[in-house]
Amino acid sequence: MKHARGFTLIEMMVAVSIFAIVMMIGVGALLTLIETNKRAQAINSVMNNVNAAVENMTRSIRVGFTYHCEVSPSPQLPSTLATTQDCASGGGKLFAFESSEGDVTNVNDQVVYRLNGTQIERSLASGANGSWIAITAPEVAITDFQFYVTGSSPLTGSPSDYIQPRVLMILRGVATLPKGNTEFTVQSTVTQRLLDI
Repeated sequence: MKHARGFTLIEMMVAVSIFAIVMMIGVGALLTLIETNKRAQAINSVMNNVNAAVENMTRSIRVGFTYHCEVSPSPQLPSTLATTQDCASGGGKLFAFESSEGDVTNVNDQVVYRLNGTQIERSLASGANGSWIAITAPEVAITDFQFYVTGSSPLTGSPSDYIQPRVLMILRGVATLPKGNTEFTVQSTVTQRLLDI
């Protein structure tokens, strides 16, 4: 008499249980990977916005001249913004300069950057009312934005201080993302392209 061999009910239950456990672990890992990927994409999108704003400022500042740095976040009179002023020890909250296409005889055409609340703003009209435009996204909350400016002011009675004007921008902020926030710090150094000699 031949005996037919097969799986017992207990062996089948153990095999199905092991398969179910392995599948649950695999699905959990897949869901975690998808969530991590979504968060990485959100961080990438936010940082692209910040980098685009900093890159835009850097390009404009590099080809500009007559750098003016203010510790006060509110704009001064346009005639004041049209004169050079350093913030070598930092703390600059407002930065103005003459654009490469600007008119040095017009005190109302300075490009001005400032932090207003949690947004970086730009004015192309020396900070006149209604001329400010936010250049950072609402998802990005800028908590600190400072300028360090050296070499913009000539020595008294001298046409030049022989120091090439340089601007250091430091911005800190928080990006609002799914399941938490991410803090960031961005620094950029700009040297005036126009020779100061």
